[in-house]
Amino acid sequence: MPSVAFKTIGCRLNQSETAAIAAAFSCAGFSLVDFSGPADSYVIHTCCVTARAEQTCRRTARAVRLRAPRAVIALAGCAVQTAPDRTALAAAARVDIVADQQTKTDLPRAVLQALGLPVPAPSGKRIAPVFDSVRALLKVQDGCDFGCRYCIVPRARGPARSRPMNEVLNEAGTLAREGYTEFVVTGANLGCYEDGRHRLPELLEALAGMDCIRRIRLSSIECSTVEREVVDLMAASSKICRFLHLPLQSGDDGILLRMGRRYTAAQFEAAIAYAARRLPGAGIGSDVITGLPGEDDAAFARTEALIGRLPLSNLHVFPFSPRPGTAAAEMENAPPESVRTERAAHLSLLGGRKREEFARSRLGQAVTVLVERTSHGTASGWSGEYLETQVNDPSLHVNDITEAIVTEVRGDALHAAGPRTVLRSMSA
Repeated sequence: MPSVAFKTIGCRLNQSETAAIAAAFSCAGFSLVDFSGPADSYVIHTCCVTARAEQTCRRTARAVRLRAPRAVIALAGCAVQTAPDRTALAAAARVDIVADQQTKTDLPRAVLQALGLPVPAPSGKRIAPVFDSVRALLKVQDGCDFGCRYCIVPRARGPARSRPMNEVLNEAGTLAREGYTEFVVTGANLGCYEDGRHRLPELLEALAGMDCIRRIRLSSIECSTVEREVVDLMAASSKICRFLHLPLQSGDDGILLRMGRRYTAAQFEAAIAYAARRLPGAGIGSDVITGLPGEDDAAFARTEALIGRLPLSNLHVFPFSPRPGTAAAEMENAPPESVRTERAAHLSLLGGRKREEFARSRLGQAVTVLVERTSHGTASGWSGEYLETQVNDPSLHVNDITEAIVTEVRGDALHAAGPRTVLRSMSA
């Protein structure tokens, strides 16, 4: 039986697609093995959002080639899709196969052919994704029509499109019966999910109404889509984790307008205030890009001031990375790379302080934790607010969901005692 190992670089959408590709390899007769060990073949699922991510993809492939010179190595996904010369990419990364968004689903056949092994006839049936954790990433949407001027996602993933709601619900039911406890609903522009008259709030409500589903988490949602309706649904449902991620990118109206964003700083702040009011104690995350073209000291100061006012628990900060083929890559007045990096480091420190402050606010409060690991009487996992949590209770098992009281905070990590209540997975 040939073996295959996977490495995913990038977003949760990439991770969900890797799980689907892994299932196809398993169906084709491959054994799935750890990426750090020996394998007959390796698949690196790539990201192109930043230059650093692309470099990581190539560097990872070259490192695998050094330790496994005879293995079949494939690059797949976004960085292949946007590469101007795929032959040059394959040579630079020292890989045997490059597969774009359309051909990556047929990777088992390509790898078997490269290994000189027979290719089985397609079964024709849908295969449930294979995840390497207790949570399942439920891809419901792909592509984006927003056209933000710094973003390469539309080129990498194409126009917005959504999966039929019945198909999503059927897959969720199958995965729940296989034992997955938490479902992360994800997409390239999740807030634009639409199947006829059904939008994201209707999909979430249907998922929450399924008895077999224990917990639902959302990936990021763009401000100006359905964020307030989602907040209302979070407030009404005990199954949906109280963590909302709304990308900001800049707190300066001039930069937001220049980059093609669909809101002002004031509108973004109002959306966050609405979430904080409707969901007391909820985790709220955001993304910021420093050094976008036109960001002078005053624009950066406005971004910093806005972040300082927002009740954020999680902040991802990225220095601007010009992406070939985007409008922003051709714009003038981008700050020097050193300035972008310095500003990013400054905001990252601010985000870290806000995260620790949010963690301290949980002291004495009840949190709900999905157990991912157990060791010596301690269970570890993530709270619904997206804080790493340890629960001191030897009765807990992996895949349990427990409610416990926070007794100590160390940095941004919670320590809790309990459990008060426990939910087992459907397969327990």
